[in-house]
Amino acid sequence: MSVAFNGIDNQVVTFQASTGEAGDTMAMDANNRVKMAPGGAAPVGILLNKRCGHGAVQIKGYVQVAYSGSTAPKLGWNSLVADGSSGLRLAASGETGRDCLVVSLNTAEKTAGLFL
Repeated sequence: MSVAFNGIDNQVVTFQASTGEAGDTMAMDANNRVKMAPGGAAPVGILLNKRCGHGAVQIKGYVQVAYSGSTAPKLGWNSLVADGSSGLRLAASGETGRDCLVVSLNTAEKTAGLFL
């Protein structure tokens, strides 16, 4: 039997989007506006599509993302922040991250399947 998480409790919101491409980790930029998240920023979600200055951002549900850093997230709950390169990393001391439930890790490819 296979396990699949895609589509579970997904929530997608349309924002104005100043920067970013599909797959980027996004952060708030201004009222109703998001941008590609700089390193250390708490992620709002993952940009699914951008068109005409607007972006569809998945803010809840299952996503697969790249992670960076010398320490991989662990399976279970992790506080994550944007890494500044479209992915996520573990929040460092003093950073305010977003708690995400990591359900799968591919350490060879440095990707994580997680719930926002």
